[in-house]
Amino acid sequence: MRKTDDQSFCIFPQNFANMTKYFLIVLALISFVSVDAQDANFSQFYIASSYYNPAFAGAFDGKYRVRLINRDQWFANNNTSLRTFGILGDLKFSLKPVDFASDYFGIGIYFLSDKARALDVVTNEASVTVSYHKILDKKNENAISGGLSLGVSQRGLNYDQFYFEDQFDGIGNYNRPSKEVLPPNISALPDLKLGVQYNTKLNSKFRLQTGLSTHYTLIPNSSYYKNFDDVDYFGDKNSFAALKLNLISNFTYNITSLRALYPRLLYTYQGAHQLAVIGMNYRHGFYNLKQTAVHAGASLRTAKSGNAYAPIDLSLLTGFEMKNFVIGMSYDFGLRDVISYGRPSHSFEISITLLGDYDDGGFICPEF
Repeated sequence: MRKTDDQSFCIFPQNFANMTKYFLIVLALISFVSVDAQDANFSQFYIASSYYNPAFAGAFDGKYRVRLINRDQWFANNNTSLRTFGILGDLKFSLKPVDFASDYFGIGIYFLSDKARALDVVTNEASVTVSYHKILDKKNENAISGGLSLGVSQRGLNYDQFYFEDQFDGIGNYNRPSKEVLPPNISALPDLKLGVQYNTKLNSKFRLQTGLSTHYTLIPNSSYYKNFDDVDYFGDKNSFAALKLNLISNFTYNITSLRALYPRLLYTYQGAHQLAVIGMNYRHGFYNLKQTAVHAGASLRTAKSGNAYAPIDLSLLTGFEMKNFVIGMSYDFGLRDVISYGRPSHSFEISITLLGDYDDGGFICPEF
């Protein structure tokens, strides 16, 4: 881990305590807004930060960044397993390359693919992200950022996995055609994401990065029937996605120059549903051992549907870091399934992060 007084963007300062306090109060008030739909969810959500919030694109210590993440959910059950794969890349461009405290742009792209084995439901999402990072002080220790993401999401399902009963012939047999009126099995919808983030150093050991973003900002129509024209269909053609809010907070507590704690929070609101992931990682660096570090941590995922919160998963995390390369792994133990069915579900996640042209020969600001 780089020393506190040697970090440019990684660690941020203590002159804005009052601003931070009011900013967090505003976020807390916004968080009570209710927000619907099942999207990709990662235990290592900080690896896919620009997917959750476009203002996080370019918010790293380096010139470019590539991240891959793969999640196998409920892999012990072949009938209901869910696999999510994502690849994300972003670059940063300083407005004044020779100025240490210059504002800069972040530009990124990402692609996510999510496949549910049941009914072969597939969702593919691709997006382009642009962000602007305003440095608020000459020491480059405090910044505020805004970003937007424009993309398209394509969803499909396999009708060969659907089974409908034949109609009764009125005599004694079920031999008439089912007459189900089905729309095209592929649907696409645009999406606009907007986000802001604030990064500050609270004192010599503690820093905060927090951000708020919107998904489905244009409230798109996600119905497969939206462009369906059939005289035999009399149902509703509209199913509008509810606005979704994501709140992410990443904290850093530097115990020493090589040891740190990373409390993290993800809170999501959409319609009547709310999701929270809260956890903490520990990082132990070995500067003389080829700039390596090991990571360990745990997190808890809870969800609210209706009036009750319930635990979903307990996640255990580990990782390994060598210079600008980080690999992370997590295992999710399904608490909800233990409570409901007496046996847990199992999910596994692996991530790889590569940062290029980071600022000096010390440790990178870790992603894991």
